[in-house]
Amino acid sequence: MPIDYKKYPPNWKELRSQVLERAKNKCEDCGVENYALGFRDKIGLFHEVENTLENEFFYEDFKIKLIKIVLTIAHLDHDEENHNVKIDRLKALCQRCHLKYDVAEKKRRRKNKKAVGSLFE
Repeated sequence: MPIDYKKYPPNWKELRSQVLERAKNKCEDCGVENYALGFRDKIGLFHEVENTLENEFFYEDFKIKLIKIVLTIAHLDHDEENHNVKIDRLKALCQRCHLKYDVAEKKRRRKNKKAVGSLFE
């Protein structure tokens, strides 16, 4: 999902750079490096592969689609519109770890949205 920069502080790109520098350009949960190319196995461990022109890879007789890790910045308080956020309230996460971190919050927001929607039915 593309980022809507209108919701974020004007200095978001600077904050992002600071968080990535603090994290040494790695996911602060699982340690995978930004822009690493590879795949995740059945239990979710990331396996990096040499740079290749192919976008598929065979692992233990399974055809695997290669992925490129792109680190995202998670708001630890889930408040994207907090324009006074400090970098200690932000965390560099790979897509997988960010989605895992946000599960409970997204569920809460969906539940609230459904509750509000039912008031107007």
